[in-house]
Amino acid sequence: MSDAPGPDEFAVLTPAQREEAVRRSAGSAGRRETARIAFMLGRPRTCVPGTLAFALGWTAAGGGLTPSFLLGMFMTLVYGLMANLYNAYTDLAEDSRNLPGRVWLVLRIGHRRTAWIGHGATGVLIALTLPYGGVPLLPLMLLLLVGAHQYSFRPLRLKDGPVVGLLAFSLAVFGPFLLGALGAPEGQRGLNGAGWALFGFLVVWFVAKGMVKNLPDFEGDRSAGLRTSATAFRTRASAARAATVMTLVGYLSPVVFVATGLLPARTLWALLWTVAALVQCRAMARASDSATANAVLKVDMLLSTAFLASVLLLYAPGWASAAGVALGAALLFGSDLLALDSRRRSDVTDTPAA
Repeated sequence: MSDAPGPDEFAVLTPAQREEAVRRSAGSAGRRETARIAFMLGRPRTCVPGTLAFALGWTAAGGGLTPSFLLGMFMTLVYGLMANLYNAYTDLAEDSRNLPGRVWLVLRIGHRRTAWIGHGATGVLIALTLPYGGVPLLPLMLLLLVGAHQYSFRPLRLKDGPVVGLLAFSLAVFGPFLLGALGAPEGQRGLNGAGWALFGFLVVWFVAKGMVKNLPDFEGDRSAGLRTSATAFRTRASAARAATVMTLVGYLSPVVFVATGLLPARTLWALLWTVAALVQCRAMARASDSATANAVLKVDMLLSTAFLASVLLLYAPGWASAAGVALGAALLFGSDLLALDSRRRSDVTDTPAA
């Protein structure tokens, strides 16, 4: 077998052989293709909840539409891209079973190059922290970077655990939220009662989202020996039922904070999305194959974005919130328009897509 198998050769390899081929390949893509694949592996559409969570934290601390707000939004995007690149680098065993097309993309640009692009994004985030929030914010940024790194990498590999994996997964939203809340203008930084309520809501809601996200990969993760919130159950159907219950808890959690006076009553209008969320859970439970489940998951990201955008606009109506939603929508629909994703229907098949 050559260092870089072609599409036809790749299609007939076993999952173990695909993993070995990627680890041995230095990549053959040119600069333009490498840049495009890096964005595909970074999955910009999945970074939108993080950018909205940043905007929620920023506005909760009283921040307005300023250059620092826009810089923080950009940093949050880079943070999400970096985490997804690291995940693509480490998860060859699982992806060789669940998403062969994504493994093909890693092979095209090279396994080590994938990691180095992620390292480069990490360096960019450290450098941008200084103009964004100064030296006092560096410890938080370093903590967030360590968490994103150890979600996928050893020795901790936080994703390899049903409970800790979900909590670490929610770092994708509560990390940017803290970055926004603690980076708002001087004199307004920090979390009050409402801020802590929003923090708790984000954790509970994104834990539920993580349980749904793990469902399409049930068979491949179990085959690869990965312990997730899905593989902790005996069957995918049982995991889907648990995810549905947790989704209901996550979407309705603002009720508790409104009842205790921590959030304004108008926030409850966002709960109208709960019905659509339950419909999505039912569709996921009925999905007969990975391709269908991934298609449901793609729609779920639209729903999640709409829900979180509603919470943001209802809690803190204003120019910063509107700009955050507009930028998030542009990122989501723009990445779909340009096909910058690596969980497409074609990525589930054994034959790599062009």
